[in-house]
Amino acid sequence: MIRLIHPLDNQADLNNLNDLLFECLDDDDAFKFLSYSLIRFDKATIESLTKNHKENGIDYIVYEKNDLFAGVLAYRKNRFQGFELYLLAVSGGYQKSGIGQELIDECVKVAAYDSFKSIDSFVFVDNKKMLRLLIKNDFIPVEIQSHARADGMDLLKLRRYL
Repeated sequence: MIRLIHPLDNQADLNNLNDLLFECLDDDDAFKFLSYSLIRFDKATIESLTKNHKENGIDYIVYEKNDLFAGVLAYRKNRFQGFELYLLAVSGGYQKSGIGQELIDECVKVAAYDSFKSIDSFVFVDNKKMLRLLIKNDFIPVEIQSHARADGMDLLKLRRYL
């Protein structure tokens, strides 16, 4: 089941969200796709980010299975700056099962419902899985930031027009 969550209003959702983010961000192959500094995210940092998500303008859509979160998509929306797909993470055991696609589909619905005309996403160029998924969903490259990550990896800005 896909649903928008309000983790500050539901402790179980907050705990599930923190557990999934920690699992995904602690993975050796995945954390580098979300860290500009290449410094690992510890549990306290993740808990602080989720606790303060409203101040940062971030909301979460989750894929829930058996009362646990198997995937999460975070987005940020601002009437002046636009709509940004901020993070997409799927638990290792559920990857390649269509969860990422379902989360993106729901994200597009949210952006369209809120009258945004496009969705932006920033992806490091070595994150081939995410690049393939976004390109498959009609996101196109619009900008590149050279040497954006601590190891010199470039960052690609992609946009989907709605």
